[in-house]
Amino acid sequence: MINKSWEKDYPSPEHLTTDNLDENSSLKKMLDFIGEKKQVIDFGCATGYFANLLNSKGCIVTGVEINSDAAKIAEQYCKKVVVTDLDIKSISGILPTEEFDVAVFGDVLEHLRNPWKVLEETKNILKSDGYVVASIPNIAHGSIRLALLQGKFDYMKLGILDDTHLRFFTCKTTEELFKLSGYFIEEFDRTKLPIFSDSGIVPQLNEDSFSQEIIQQIKFDRDVDTLQFIVKAFPVSQEARHNQLLTKQLESALAELDSNNSQLQEAQASLENSQSQLDQKQAELEQSRSQLEQKQAELEQSQSQLEQKQAELEQSRSYSQQKESEFNFKETQLQQLNSQLHQKNEQLLAFKNEINIIETSKFWKMRTAWLKLKRLAGIKLNN
Repeated sequence: MINKSWEKDYPSPEHLTTDNLDENSSLKKMLDFIGEKKQVIDFGCATGYFANLLNSKGCIVTGVEINSDAAKIAEQYCKKVVVTDLDIKSISGILPTEEFDVAVFGDVLEHLRNPWKVLEETKNILKSDGYVVASIPNIAHGSIRLALLQGKFDYMKLGILDDTHLRFFTCKTTEELFKLSGYFIEEFDRTKLPIFSDSGIVPQLNEDSFSQEIIQQIKFDRDVDTLQFIVKAFPVSQEARHNQLLTKQLESALAELDSNNSQLQEAQASLENSQSQLDQKQAELEQSRSQLEQKQAELEQSQSQLEQKQAELEQSRSYSQQKESEFNFKETQLQQLNSQLHQKNEQLLAFKNEINIIETSKFWKMRTAWLKLKRLAGIKLNN
């Protein structure tokens, strides 16, 4: 139960009015759920600051508070205040004959050892159309998650890690708390607080101490900046609970069917898209095959031309070799003729030398002179 020590810094009832309530305040959201002119039981009424707000709405408030000092202040704003500990006394025991339109648990259930039992007992003091309005801190707030990554879970005087909290709730376990206690939730709201806040009710963190990847992953959760869950819940009978269970199962089945249909449609669209891509790839493949066949024909034609050129080259090489052989033969003959000519020249030169020797010899000179005389004698005889 709330206020197990008189150290909380509660708002002043005189200065807290409906006009200056923040729209993001749990008090404002609970007031909207309660409405006007109701018989209200306020569990954990503290100094009566919320009862004073309810009074302005024409409500008549009975308070329940564990702290006697706070209860004395609350008596100014409540029809009456019962000082008790809900972990020890039963609700039927402290309010055996009274009935209320609304039972309020403003940040109270998390302070109790057995909030499930307290909620079940609360049904006994509600009118036939009565209901519960509660605010519950969110232990899955992003600041708590990041603090845990640093190995920190330090209790505080106020806020989510209030040092008098005995229970901690997430969105899922808050819903389960009411369902297991025999209620169906008609309305579910939230108050918000940024992850990195110096409000004093969540761990104060340095954003630069965390990678942006981790921060972005945490921010995917809808309730990463949820400070409190605000609930309006009605009791259900056994038959109603059975019907509600069947309804929930039906809704779950329908939701699953819708999800399956959605997945089927997505799969169908994906299949059609894949088929379109397959057809496109098939057309591209056919085009590629046609181009390949064309290139193959061109390659074969080029191969044929290459073989023809190679044959012509071989023929040219053979003709060239033949001509080269003939040239070599002619060159050999020429060399032989040159050799013979050189030899004849040498012989002629030798012969000329011999003639020159003979012509320069005395014998040749005498012969030459004798022939001249003979020619001269012949000339005279003829004359």
